[in-house]
Amino acid sequence: MWNPFAVKSDRPDGRAPASPIPGVAPPTCDCAPITPAHEGSAAAAPADAPSTAAATAPAPADVIPMPRSIAEVEVIGSTAVATLTVTELSRDIGAEELAELLVKLAETGALHFVLDVQNVQYMDSACLGCMVQALNTLAARGGRIAVVNPNHSVHYIFKLTRLDRVFRVCSTVPAALQAVEAA
Repeated sequence: MWNPFAVKSDRPDGRAPASPIPGVAPPTCDCAPITPAHEGSAAAAPADAPSTAAATAPAPADVIPMPRSIAEVEVIGSTAVATLTVTELSRDIGAEELAELLVKLAETGALHFVLDVQNVQYMDSACLGCMVQALNTLAARGGRIAVVNPNHSVHYIFKLTRLDRVFRVCSTVPAALQAVEAA
């Protein structure tokens, strides 16, 4: 059976490298907290809080910056539908943009989110963590998130983590709209 998460090895014996790597901490979600527009939007950061712009290091010259917008968004009733335009969502590529997108969707006042991932070929656990964080925030207000059109590897990670039981996974946007809006 094909394993989309198989580690390719350069070792002569073909074995995967030892895991976990000693001295390296497991990845954590760097997602910003999702705050609805009506909560905490007027609150200012403390004066002694570090600036996020000053805290980030300059990117190496060979790194191509990601576009700020990773999705086309349409609000339909109380649901924000975001069609992702990127092919990879990982800790290194797209996780920050996904977190920003989810914050922007919350700022629209939408109660539910539909994420159309038809273009996404790869997604890792950092992005799943951002989605779970957004779902927890929405659930407190009675909202839900549906995922639409996942390819085989993206659907597999939802099944592997059993998040297909938490997020509604649908094959069409109208089915997802119906799923999130159904009480």
